[in-house]
Amino acid sequence: MKSHLLLLAGMALAPFTHAASLQSATVTRVINDVRIYSPGADGRTASTGDVIRGRNSLHTGRRSRSELRFQDNTITRLGANSIFSFAQGTRDLQLEQGTLLLQVPRNAGGARIRTATVTASITGTTILMEFFAGKWVKIIVLEGRLEAFLNTVGRRVTILAGQMLVMRANDRRVPQPVDIDLKRNVETSPLASARLFGALPAAAAEAIANAIAAQQRQIAAGRLVRTNVLNPRHGSRAEVNQRRIRDLGRDFPVRLPNFPDEPNSPGGP
Repeated sequence: MKSHLLLLAGMALAPFTHAASLQSATVTRVINDVRIYSPGADGRTASTGDVIRGRNSLHTGRRSRSELRFQDNTITRLGANSIFSFAQGTRDLQLEQGTLLLQVPRNAGGARIRTATVTASITGTTILMEFFAGKWVKIIVLEGRLEAFLNTVGRRVTILAGQMLVMRANDRRVPQPVDIDLKRNVETSPLASARLFGALPAAAAEAIANAIAAQQRQIAAGRLVRTNVLNPRHGSRAEVNQRRIRDLGRDFPVRLPNFPDEPNSPGGP
């Protein structure tokens, strides 16, 4: 039986035309240094209950995190050293830098989360995303699926639950995703932590549990095998500093079997 090697440890464009646009988001969680910025004004300390609109951006400092909830119950959780905003009256979100968890309800109409390099288009999906300009982009799907594409090129890559895309921020193509250990990733990601943020909505939590169970069945059947080696012909070769970023949890890309080991394997935070 042919096996894919699984590392220990993340769709078509959404039909936004008929979806309700995003107008505002309420801050539902503040951990340490979280600030709200408006054009031409100094940042002010964020508090639970503050309302963020399209002219605002939310910034988190070192060892800091925050959570926002939009009027359609779309949830955004930000990790440390992150900058987030959205275009009011659209369903376009912007991650200028840092890490986030995004959970879009299935009946909400989807969303696009943009970085300076890559855009991810999702409907009814829970994802983790990380972006640092000039360094790397990482996207993990916890449940559902998404389509990722460069902002300048139309080629699109689909990422499924239990898969991760990792690439350099200046790459000219989007690589194919790799499988990760979804169970370990969810257990170790602070942004997915019920202790820090409370439980995700029941439908999303159930979908994540189902995705984990399906992957565990593949592992038990030998179709996925844990490994610490990346196949240089599969997925991205971008290197990630494992000790710097930890909000996404433990996640490692994989290689297909029957290829020689590569000494430098990009790891997860």
